[in-house]
Amino acid sequence: MQSRFSNVAAEQVILGTCILNNAFLIRVADILEEKHFYFPEHQAIWRHFVDVANEAVADQVTLNSFFAANEEIKKVGGANYLAGLIGAASSIVDIRDYAKTVIQLWQKRELETLLTRSLQELEGKKFDFISANLENEIAGLAIKEPKKKTQHIRDLLKEMEDDQASGLSSKFVPTGFKKLDEMLNGGIHAQQLVIIGARPSVGKSSICQNVILNASKAGKKCLFISLEVDKRNVTLKFLSDLAAIETYKIRNNWMSELEKEFLQRAKAQLREMEIYTNDSSYLRISQIGQIIKSQLDKQPVDLVVVDYVQIIRGDDVKNKNEALVIKENTTALKAFSKQFNVAMLALAQINRKAVEGAKQEPTINDFKGSGGIEEDADVAIILHRDRNEGETKDNYFSQNGKLIVAKNRHGRTGEIAIQFNGDFGRFSEIGDF
Repeated sequence: MQSRFSNVAAEQVILGTCILNNAFLIRVADILEEKHFYFPEHQAIWRHFVDVANEAVADQVTLNSFFAANEEIKKVGGANYLAGLIGAASSIVDIRDYAKTVIQLWQKRELETLLTRSLQELEGKKFDFISANLENEIAGLAIKEPKKKTQHIRDLLKEMEDDQASGLSSKFVPTGFKKLDEMLNGGIHAQQLVIIGARPSVGKSSICQNVILNASKAGKKCLFISLEVDKRNVTLKFLSDLAAIETYKIRNNWMSELEKEFLQRAKAQLREMEIYTNDSSYLRISQIGQIIKSQLDKQPVDLVVVDYVQIIRGDDVKNKNEALVIKENTTALKAFSKQFNVAMLALAQINRKAVEGAKQEPTINDFKGSGGIEEDADVAIILHRDRNEGETKDNYFSQNGKLIVAKNRHGRTGEIAIQFNGDFGRFSEIGDF
């Protein structure tokens, strides 16, 4: 018998809308769970949809075989039910409101069960026990979502003082570059979006991996979402940096006995670091949000690194130019940093044709899709190395370069001299200008 506290249409709208456009998933993922759906077939669909959406596009094409094979869904029409869900998505206004409707009905079903059980326990157990137990269980049914409210400034001051007293006010991730950390008031702070941009082949992937290793050495937990480099090569580069051995030697096992010892020490060191990597390709921005949420559900992290902004796919790109898609993606990354309370570092590419002269330095306006980056980033940094005219491709860029802090919403801007060791993919500071 169907519960009076259920709404099949609301559940279908949520499922159909998320399948039609995976971007809607991120709008409800923080509150909606499989258990909130009343109908078993909807629970099965939601569970499978979220699993697929975490790694790839979960749409009518990729989900069709699941609908055709799942026994629960076969009872309500199988693959034809998928088409019905897509049709139900057409009248959606606010998917979060639908999610709250479904959750509230789940709360009522759970409360009905709790009250029925409490009535059965009245004769055999003391009132105080039944009352306290019921109160605790009802409290557990509350929707857990971030609190957002208007506050008086004195309350905010009190919160800041409490955070400072408890050490919470200094939640930041050091980059390991001393002068850069000084400019950033200690490092990349929680709820901040820092973007590092560079021309192709200057070393933006290397410097972000340097930051990850440096942060990990400082005891911070890091999630690296690498859309360009696969996980094995990321690990290889980490080992090369830690062991100070060229990657080709490690890959081909062309090492001296001493270097093999260094490698073993580096492996032991890397095993102790809290670094998580995801190398899924062609990710949509909503999928990146799901990857972060999934990671935080399993193991909290302090820093999320995304390599890189311009190859993140937009969720809805119809009638939109590339600059607008990039803007929407940077806005989403900034939102993720606040929603998940993590430090966010994203890499970006400088336009290839933006800098014609060998010695000309890029500016923040030279970022590919610069409008969104300039607006959404708390900090925008340009990694620059001069070009060596007449040199081979391997020596195309000078070893010496600089980090140009072009925008810093909460501090000063300026330049930091750095040097690149290409053998180990390692950047280091070399002094003041």
